[in-house]
Amino acid sequence: MKNKRHYNRYQHTLAVDDHIIIFESESGQGYTGGVRAVYKALLDDEAFRPFYFVWAFSVPEDFKSLLANRHTILVRKGSPEYKKYYATARYWVLDGAEGGFRPAKSQRVINASSDADVETLIETSFSTTPHRIPKSERLVRYIRKTLNRIRLVYLMGRYNLLGFFRSRGMFHNNNSLRLERLKNSHKGERCFLIGNGPSLTGEDLHLLNNEYTFGTNMVYKIFDKTDWRPTFHCVSDTIYASKLGSELSKMVKAPLFTTERTYRRMKKKPVDTTYVHTLQSERYRVKGNIQAYCMVKATVLSLAAEVAFHMGFTEIYLLGVDCTNPHDKGGHFTDNYTTKEVAETDINRIKTRMNAQSLTTEQIGTHIIDRSLEVYSLLNKFAAKHGIRVYNATRGGNLELFPRVKLEDIVNNKN
Repeated sequence: MKNKRHYNRYQHTLAVDDHIIIFESESGQGYTGGVRAVYKALLDDEAFRPFYFVWAFSVPEDFKSLLANRHTILVRKGSPEYKKYYATARYWVLDGAEGGFRPAKSQRVINASSDADVETLIETSFSTTPHRIPKSERLVRYIRKTLNRIRLVYLMGRYNLLGFFRSRGMFHNNNSLRLERLKNSHKGERCFLIGNGPSLTGEDLHLLNNEYTFGTNMVYKIFDKTDWRPTFHCVSDTIYASKLGSELSKMVKAPLFTTERTYRRMKKKPVDTTYVHTLQSERYRVKGNIQAYCMVKATVLSLAAEVAFHMGFTEIYLLGVDCTNPHDKGGHFTDNYTTKEVAETDINRIKTRMNAQSLTTEQIGTHIIDRSLEVYSLLNKFAAKHGIRVYNATRGGNLELFPRVKLEDIVNNKN
């Protein structure tokens, strides 16, 4: 009963996605029969390359090998994700009942029994053209968009008010007190912000053992190549937090800075964690007062830079900030930087943001780089206005907004 209630809520508040297909066999116990055959046939069909294939299992861990397949996502039967995908998937491929869920008019249930003619089933049941959006679904989309705008205005006013009082020593909680103690704690000093681009090496990080450094995201995957460890660490992406939170908690021992939204998504939270309020908006600006809020867009380096500004660092160096396509081969310092599931989830998010049904790797890269360059440009203007010098010590890459310097020259010249 509870499952149906939650599903009905999702069905009335989420729109159907034409490029999602959910598969469930033997009530989530197996990967067998006609359901499996349809899935494998669709994987091999170029017409379905833009589609995402969601498999529902009672124990997803037993079927992790499927994640090696293109655009494949595993969800646990009965979980919130499970109900959301049933509410949004255009097609349900099943070998029996759909758990008591009732499909919307724009959704289609496909009965893939063991003896089904898979080729005929695909020809007659699937379509690669978008469904006609009914008035009810248009209304849902409009209401969601309006509510998001109202919420953004409300949060902006609330956070600005909190920031005003907290900057004057009032209405603090434990988190805001930690932020206040950090303000100008490194005034006039220098630090290094570490990106995770392909140019990053253990040898370069070894040179920074006696420097203040900000690690980001999964930089810990280079720890086996260096004895360097970051002074501080920053994570802003909710995908990393929800999918890799336990790994992050285990590997990162430095004080962690994140956003409130990401902090709440962490299943296992590192002990020394400080969060900042943030606003979800494409209209990025450098707030300059993280007691109020910090807008994060395109790159975690925007969060790291604002924390460094808050701490009073006046000389900031970027390393490993190549500003290249992270989803291209060689997009990070290691090919094992992220999991396929996390990468696919990020790509799906980009497609949703761009309102695009299919994108090439090159198009995704251009989108990410353009957004990142916009952020770096605004950070550069803010820094220049406030007497903060920012340099790029990255070896190569596409980021030319900041003066280039050689890492060895900076490290050897302590003056």
